[in-house]
Amino acid sequence: MIVVLLGLIGLGIMVFVHELGHFVAAKANGVAVEVFSLGWGPRLFGFKRGGTVYQVSWFPIGGYCKMRGEITPGIAGGTGEQSQSPEASARKPADGSFNAAPPLRRIIISAAGPLFNLAFAVIILSIIWWAGFNVTSYDNRIVLATDYALDVSSQAPPATAAGLKTGDRVLSINGQPVENFQGIREAVTVAPNDRLLFTISREDGTSQRTLTLPVTPRLDKDSGAGQIGILPWVDPVVQTVLPKSPASNAELQAGDRILKANGTAVSNALDIMRALADKPQKVVLEIERQKAVQSVPLVLEYGGTPQVGLDFSQKLLGVDFVVRQYHSPRLGPVGALNHGLGETWNWVTVTVKGFGLLFQGINLRNAVAGPLKIARDIGDTAASGFQIGIGVGLTWTFRLLAILSVVLFLMNLLPIPAMDGGQIILFLIEVVRGKAVPANLFWRIQVIGFSILLALIVVVTFNDILSFVAGR
Repeated sequence: MIVVLLGLIGLGIMVFVHELGHFVAAKANGVAVEVFSLGWGPRLFGFKRGGTVYQVSWFPIGGYCKMRGEITPGIAGGTGEQSQSPEASARKPADGSFNAAPPLRRIIISAAGPLFNLAFAVIILSIIWWAGFNVTSYDNRIVLATDYALDVSSQAPPATAAGLKTGDRVLSINGQPVENFQGIREAVTVAPNDRLLFTISREDGTSQRTLTLPVTPRLDKDSGAGQIGILPWVDPVVQTVLPKSPASNAELQAGDRILKANGTAVSNALDIMRALADKPQKVVLEIERQKAVQSVPLVLEYGGTPQVGLDFSQKLLGVDFVVRQYHSPRLGPVGALNHGLGETWNWVTVTVKGFGLLFQGINLRNAVAGPLKIARDIGDTAASGFQIGIGVGLTWTFRLLAILSVVLFLMNLLPIPAMDGGQIILFLIEVVRGKAVPANLFWRIQVIGFSILLALIVVVTFNDILSFVAGR
């Protein structure tokens, strides 16, 4: 319930910002706002002030700003009961109605909602950079999935094909310094089918050299993200021991470094997975503790343990391996604003590219999120962050809201009838023609567009429900 509540609050913030943009622009341009609602459907509670009803409605996903002259939010017509037919919409618009405003003002009102979402992203990201934040991540050293049979594709993954090797340290990608594995993941995820230049440091015996290798992430059609077939290099040093686990029973301690598992040398945590591939009931770990080496036997239980990857090693033994915290650089207001603008622009370009990926055969059921999935993701992010601390929870939550606000900004500007972008196109046609699009045609276009939009909402919501049932 806490996750659901946090998700709905986050979604409500994004919708509030969007509708606030329409509201402020409408008021500034002399258009009367009849209802400002958070949520859809019947009113739960609210009040009336200055000719506007401010309310919260029973369906908590979404919201609207209903201006005078709109049949339903986003569909311009006449006023009052007269607006319920296309014939009535041909009459002269009432004073203070949306249609009575000049087309340029209607364009401003329509664009204000998406622009407020964009401004929200810039402000939030700038504040986060100014306040500073921590990133918890493994460092920038990598492991090839193919070295541990963790990539089952018929072709070599991009990292292997490009000549990267397990143990390489990634220094930069396309000239941008990389400090940790999170930075590598972020650069790769948003760049499917793009050529990236990896500058790496590689140890060859006693020498060390720097190489630059081109890597082109492949598109993962289930997630829509880029992948190159790497995992983080995790030093096998115990950070925490879980209670009532094999490691706890064997009295492993924080700071212990695992050197061998059943005689197999362990250089990184995935080597433990390789050593336990046959699922022995007992494993003898050779560990280093305070510069002394000793052997520790562990009795293992495999029930419910993931079969591959880092989780296998950690959950099977009952430990967490050491992970580092990286703090963002200290920035003044100007530097923070520059970073906020830069990150916002980066997400704009990534989102535009993401729209294009929808037509490249990705699995829409997995890769596309509807309102329920979005609310769930916001709630999960907030809950996970707040478990660490209030500051982390706020940072994670609002950063995700900023990214989703960029998506909302672009989606609403798509030239689809009933969306802000569709209305702007019609108003631009009116400016060019010198007269409005015929009222009946305008009304029909808007109704058709709104019907398609509602159908799309139903489809993606149903898809969300199916994903929840399937456990995704």
